[in-house]
Amino acid sequence: MRNLLKSIFLLAVLSFAFTSIDAQTGKIVFENPSHNFGLSIPEKGGNVTHRFVFTNKGDAPVTIQNVTASCGCTTPAWTKEPVAPGEQGFVDATYRPAGRPGAFKKNLNVTSNGNPKMISLSISGTVVKSPLTVEEEFPVILEGIRLTGKAFAFARVAITEKESKPSEVKVYNSSEIPAEISFKNVPDYLKIQPVTLQPKEKGIIKAVYARTKHAKYGTHINEIEVFVNGKKLQETLTSTITLIPAASNDQNAAKPVLNFINNNYTFSNIKQGSVVSNEYKFKNTGQADLEILAANVVNANENNPKITFPEIVRPGEEGSIKVVLNTKKLKGLQDFNIELITNAISPVSSIALRGNIIE
Repeated sequence: MRNLLKSIFLLAVLSFAFTSIDAQTGKIVFENPSHNFGLSIPEKGGNVTHRFVFTNKGDAPVTIQNVTASCGCTTPAWTKEPVAPGEQGFVDATYRPAGRPGAFKKNLNVTSNGNPKMISLSISGTVVKSPLTVEEEFPVILEGIRLTGKAFAFARVAITEKESKPSEVKVYNSSEIPAEISFKNVPDYLKIQPVTLQPKEKGIIKAVYARTKHAKYGTHINEIEVFVNGKKLQETLTSTITLIPAASNDQNAAKPVLNFINNNYTFSNIKQGSVVSNEYKFKNTGQADLEILAANVVNANENNPKITFPEIVRPGEEGSIKVVLNTKKLKGLQDFNIELITNAISPVSSIALRGNIIE
């Protein structure tokens, strides 16, 4: 009996000793685990940093082992030395707002040898976009003027549309004299009005598609000549527009569907002067007649392949687009993108012919 009591007493002592050892643990407590930088962080005002302060409220030193951020835009730093009980440490969070306008919220995970092992912090705020400089807003430099770009890019436009929404290029007169900007070699289906700007004045060049009997289906790329005060500039502006048939007003009407069996053909090491030909087979899987309105080579040049096609393909029937390329004046790698305009649900389709021509 005496031995049993001694054993029980010894176990109780050991249990108390181990419990006391386990209880000696550091405990990180942050004053505030989140911080909002506010609604007006300037985009180009430099990095912003917040220091999260914590106190070790445990009974053993605590060490931060690592801090990871949820984004590469946030850089953490922290107390590297052990923090004694009752002492304070920190975690710094630095956010880089440059190029990041708008609201943000980022997390940082703090791991330590304390209790708990991991704590989450967060920073948030809103970055205010900085005004663009003239150089940033108008990166294209011409003679005496600067532009936001050199292209009028239209979405697909119905060929019967009376007038499209304008495509715009912003312009800035960087010279010390008034600039009268005018244009030539403009296709007859485009309207571009001249613009006159005073020195250091900003303006807008607008291009509008206007219906004309000369307009043709397909993608049209035109180089437009630019004149400033009557002087022709060396560089040109580009307009790109794809003209398609008008959509049907009857949403329930039967429609054709163009499905290619093969829409890609590649040849290799064809001797210059040879003739390359291929047929691209397709099927009308819709419920109405398929009309092929146009077939054009998008990257047009004088050595375009010749294209023949059926104008109408009935529902359920197959057809083919025949492409013949004379390689007499060609050499090296060739890549032709042939665009088809149809009355199908998707009015624009394409086939490709590419390969290498050797001498």
